[in-house]
Order: sequence, then C-alpha cells, then structure tokens
Amino acid sequence: MQDYKSQAAYIRELAKRMAELPGTEENSRKRQRWADHNDLKSRQQPLLWICPDDDGGWLELVPEASLRCEDPLLRDMENKIKRYLYQNRYFQDDFVFESRLYFTYPGIYTGYLYGNTEQKTAWGISIVKPQIGEKAYHLDNFLKTEKDYELLLNHEVDFIPDQNKKGEMQEIIEETLDGILGYEFQLPYSVLVQSHLIEMVHLRGLENLMYDLYDEPDLLNSVFRHMGESKARLLKRLEEKRLLFDNRINIYTGSGSLGYTNAPWKKPEEVKLKDMWGFADAQEFSNVSPDMFEEFAIANQKIGLNLFGRGCYGCCEPLDHKYEAIYRHITNIRRLSVSPWSNVEEAAEKIGQRAIFSWKPDPAKVCTGFDEDEMRKYLKQVADKTKDCFVEIILKDIRTCGNTNEHLVNFIRLAREVFA
Repeated sequence: MQDYKSQAAYIRELAKRMAELPGTEENSRKRQRWADHNDLKSRQQPLLWICPDDDGGWLELVPEASLRCEDPLLRDMENKIKRYLYQNRYFQDDFVFESRLYFTYPGIYTGYLYGNTEQKTAWGISIVKPQIGEKAYHLDNFLKTEKDYELLLNHEVDFIPDQNKKGEMQEIIEETLDGILGYEFQLPYSVLVQSHLIEMVHLRGLENLMYDLYDEPDLLNSVFRHMGESKARLLKRLEEKRLLFDNRINIYTGSGSLGYTNAPWKKPEEVKLKDMWGFADAQEFSNVSPDMFEEFAIANQKIGLNLFGRGCYGCCEPLDHKYEAIYRHITNIRRLSVSPWSNVEEAAEKIGQRAIFSWKPDPAKVCTGFDEDEMRKYLKQVADKTKDCFVEIILKDIRTCGNTNEHLVNFIRLAREVFA
C-alpha cells in the first residue's frame, strides 16, 4: 500500500470498527466492575486480563507482516487498532475498550530510558549500548569513578517535551482519524515509575550493585535517595506544567491492571498527581533481605510514590516477608503484585482486604503448551487461598504464544470456571 491517502483511508476504516466497541452494555459493565474493584468497594469474581508483551506475544498474534501501512505513524496506529480488534474478537476477558488511541509524548527523559538503544547519556553520565543481535544490546558498568558518581548526584533528572514533534504528530493523527476516534499523549513509562533500582542496574550492573550493598552502603543509599528526591521534584514540575495524564483508564497500570475508579476521568490539563496511579517495584532485590529492601529500596522509592493518589507495588519479584515494610512506607498502597514466585498463602494473609491481590500466573504454563489438568490444579490452589481477597488475574510477560491464541483462550475459559 504505497499511496499515503490510501493508507490513511485504511486507518479510518479500522477506526470505525474500533469505535463500535466501547458503547456496548457489556463494555460498560466491565468498566464499572474495574472501578468498584479498584476502589475496594465490593468483592467479586476476579477481574481477568490477558496482556501479551508488545515485543513478544503480540508480534505473533498481530504479526508485523500483516500490517499494510508503510508510513511509520500510520503503521503504529494500524498496529494499535488491530490489537484492540484482536483482543475483542478472541479474548473473552475483562479488558475495557475506549474510543481513544494513546501515543507516547515525544521528548527526552534524562534518566535511564530502558529499551532505548540510542540514548547517549543518563543521569549526566555518558553511556554506550552496543547492539547485540537484532533486538538486544550490551550494558557496561558506567559508574566507576568518583567523577562518575559526582555527575550522577549533581544531575537533576528531567523530561524535556518536544512540542514541535508533538504538533507534527497531532496534525497527522487528527487528519487521519477525522474525529472517528479520540487520541491522547501520555508520558513515557520510565518518567513516572519510581523503580530506581532498574535505572541503577543499567548504570552500574547487577553484580556490582549487590557488592555495593556491603562494600559501599552509604554511597549506594545516597544515590538512591538522590534518585528518589530528584524524580519527586520532576513529578511536581510535570504537574505544574500540566503534562500529566489520567491513567485511571484502560492502559497498563502498575505492573499490569486497568486503572478505572469511580472518580470522573479528567482531561490531561486538569490532572493532578493525586488523581493518578503510581508504581514502583524491586525486582532486582528479589533475593535481598527484608531489612536491606527497606533501607535501600522502599525508603527511597516512597519519596515519589507517595505523591500519587494510589500506589502499586511489585512486579515479577516475590514480596515474601516484605509486606509490612511496604505498608510502613507506602501510605497510598492499593495494589500489590503477587508473582509466580510468591508464597501465595503468605500473600493472601498479608494483603487480605488492605489492597488488591494482583496475581500474575506463570506465563510459561501457556507459552508453548497447555495441560488442562495441571492448569486447573494450579488455578484452584490460588482460588482456595484467596477467597477473602480482592483478586485480579493478570496473565502477562507472554514472550511467545507458540504462534497460536489457543492456549490463552483456554486459560480464560478455565480461570472463569475455577474462580466462579
């Protein structure tokens, strides 16, 4: 499809199909269920969302070869819409559809933007990411000298919006969609999250970081404290500049969930930090003691995380023996991740009805096969232990679907049966 006008016309046809999804009674019911769930208003059958990785499972379900548009922005719009249409057609989960497309706000984040191979500096330090293979890159230890640490500790992290680029994108988006769908720009994920550990790991290396806990505890803590305070100041500037957005909608919230509440949705220029979900995790400290977790991680993450209206904590790491530290520091905690490596019994006891039990099933059980008897047993073990919790089931980190949606469809069916 070479002609630009033909590509734009094709997007409009897809947009018309997507515009039919939000207005159904079923979609409204799901939206309300998420709102009540997130407000801890009523216990109900667990909310369920199938969430393949953008650079994993989705590449098999909606292959790049199936995309017809060649213009980069139109191709991105086509991909977004086709994934929504696919989700609606095949996955009978609790995903909610809206008549909007979301785009990343163009600009420069001066912290570490993980996944960006072209970044040359982070926290004031020069970095190089040699590409290894098609979609991977090598990381070095960029924090070696006193000068390196001095640069980091004196760097005020920022997000510098590219208004010209945004304007160019807006013009194309509005002309293409022609009012069929709305659209919204949202800050890059890395800008808002308070997961300083992953930024430090990319700058220092995980092995070095583990040694630093013993060899340089004061220096390491000063770095994490600076990151926490600097990112908190950035959040406040973003609020003052009206660059925030209301994430109480159908986008990836925390480490996976939908963010609806019973509060009215706000336009971006009206949003305050108290309206938003915030997020932090400590995957890199999975095997660090609860005391070290509290001293180095959460005591510094709370500086920014507590500015949000509601907090989410945890991702793929088990939070065993760390729940009380989270409650001590995170005053707005509303969602806690229970990963495949978590002690489910402890999680159910510690979370109870104080927060949402955000269960992340083991994706390996559906990636390349599906043993129904084993899956039923697996699901029942969790269902039996979480009867008194506000449970959601977020099947994520799906790096491959085995080139079929069959296993995901079967998972939804079985989860509905077992958690009925």
